[in-house]
Amino acid sequence: MKQTLIVAKYTFIEVYRSKVMTSIFFLALAVLVMTYIASEFAYGAPAKVALDFGLGITTISNLAMAIFIGSTLLNKEIEQRTLYMILSRSISRSSFLIGKILGLSVVLLTNTLVLNLVSVGVYVLLGGVISKLIFWAAYFSLIEAFIVLLFAVFFSLLTNTSLAVIYSIGIFTVGHSINETSKIFFAKSNPLFHSILNVCFFMLPNFYKLNLKDFVIYQQNISWDYLLNIQIYAILYIVFMLLVISQVFKAKNLD
Repeated sequence: MKQTLIVAKYTFIEVYRSKVMTSIFFLALAVLVMTYIASEFAYGAPAKVALDFGLGITTISNLAMAIFIGSTLLNKEIEQRTLYMILSRSISRSSFLIGKILGLSVVLLTNTLVLNLVSVGVYVLLGGVISKLIFWAAYFSLIEAFIVLLFAVFFSLLTNTSLAVIYSIGIFTVGHSINETSKIFFAKSNPLFHSILNVCFFMLPNFYKLNLKDFVIYQQNISWDYLLNIQIYAILYIVFMLLVISQVFKAKNLD
């Protein structure tokens, strides 16, 4: 566990010293300006527009960061030959992998906190009332980004960086659209397509369940049972993905 935390620490420091953390600052500044501008074009509900805009940008930035950092997480270590030196010491592949993922998850957490604080700040300044669902939406946005990060890492172990990015975007898109797709007439009337959708429901992450933005914007009620069930689902899926990635990394030929 100590070795995992050390890897996580230096992973975060490495990203911190790169341009990623600087981009978070400028992105937060852009969110502040663009959210205010968007709210000026709203009639009657500038606070809601500002919050909607802020939450959307946070989700997109988390997605981009998770995909592009996750897809290069291990390939860069392999290309620079630093991975061989690290693994030659008394640290297992699993500990190294989990440490790298943990370090990048802290980066995602930092990005989520900064951008959401800016969004909520503008929302409050424009007369919005803070509700618990705002923080739940930010929390689930972070979980969503973390799952996408795991898929990016998984695909990077199987293919090159470009394809890993494309596949990760595909997973994100399908995970959000699968519920609406199942409701169309073609899906209901075609048994084969309906069976394929059922397999996708079971195998792929149901990202639409993690999207609480509509509940927040329209101030809809949501039960605690729903929030608890979604958390359990997300945790189980994360554990499953970590186990799969660890096994793939153990079997990967690094020569």
